[in-house]
Amino acid sequence: MEPKLITKEEKKVIGIVLHTSFTNERNKQEIPPFFHKVLEEKKLEKVLNRINENQLCVFKRTRNCPDFDYVMGVKVSNTDNIPKGMESVILPKSNYASLTIVKRGPEDVGKAFGHIYEKWIPKSIYIPTGAPGFIYYDNRFFSVFNKEGYKGNPIATVNVPIKPFFIKRILKLFSLVYS
Repeated sequence: MEPKLITKEEKKVIGIVLHTSFTNERNKQEIPPFFHKVLEEKKLEKVLNRINENQLCVFKRTRNCPDFDYVMGVKVSNTDNIPKGMESVILPKSNYASLTIVKRGPEDVGKAFGHIYEKWIPKSIYIPTGAPGFIYYDNRFFSVFNKEGYKGNPIATVNVPIKPFFIKRILKLFSLVYS
C-alpha cells in the first residue's frame, strides 16, 4: 500500500460544509450520515459551472486543532455563483501522496490517511504542506456504489498535499552513502 507521487493543478471546489471535530471521535459519528444525506438528496446538483460528475471531500484543518471543516463538493470552472448554504475552497497546485483505496466504509478512509501521515511520510523525504487533503470520488466509486453500495468494493482516492523537506533529503542521502 504505497502512495503514488502526483502533481495536481489548482482546483476550485464548491460544496456543503460540515463543522466537526476529532474530539471524542465526533467526526466518525457525523461524517457518514452527512455524506450519505448529501448523496441521497443530490444536493450538489445545484452547483453551476460544474466540470464533471466527480465529487471531492475536503478536510480543512488548522494544525494542532481537533476541529475541522469537512467540505463535500464538486470541482468547478469558477466560483462566481455559490449556492446558498455552500462555500468555496481553493485547493492549490501541489504535489500529493495519492493512495487509491477500496472504500467499504469510512474507516477505510481513516486507515488511508493514517498510513500516509503515520507510516509513509516519516520514512519519505516529504512533509505535509498544510493545505487541505481530500478524497476523490469518480466513476470508479459511483458506478459501483450506486448499484451495490459498499459491498461492491467502490474505489476512491485519498490525497495528501506534500513538499520535499530539504533536511530529510540530506539525511536520506547520508544514510545511502554510509550504509
